[in-house]
Amino acid sequence: MIAFIVVTVVLGGISLPSSQPAWISPDGYVYAPIDPIVRRLAQRVQIDPQDLAVTIERDGKRAVLASPSDVIAESDGTIYVRLGTVVRDLGGSVSFDAVRKVVTIEMPGPLPVMTATPFNPANPSVAPTMVFTPQPVTTPRQAQTGVPQPRRTPVPVIPSYP
Repeated sequence: MIAFIVVTVVLGGISLPSSQPAWISPDGYVYAPIDPIVRRLAQRVQIDPQDLAVTIERDGKRAVLASPSDVIAESDGTIYVRLGTVVRDLGGSVSFDAVRKVVTIEMPGPLPVMTATPFNPANPSVAPTMVFTPQPVTTPRQAQTGVPQPRRTPVPVIPSYP
């Protein structure tokens, strides 16, 4: 089993949190997941699942990744792309701090405001199931009869003197 080195991605001075971290491959390239790291860099991301080709656009510039060395699909549905290739094709610059294991990205112009994807296509879809909801039964109210009785449970009394 090959152990990958996990790296932190910093964009505009802010660390990008991700449930799927970026990592360095054995050949020295940094791969980052499309969701959410690469989507923070781009205005538009298109994924062709048949050819596993990824097209990323920002400010009229385009990064097309189609080779198996540029795009890696995990069994859980997470797609990783070569981060340096994407950033350079979109007009940005990348630097790597090997001691702290931090990849710093600088992009020209303002960063696009993107929201998270509404669903994760890697999650299996669940078919609707029947839900049994029992009919509520009304409970009869308590009827007070007779005179109230004193409490029958003994209350322990601890003397305050020694």
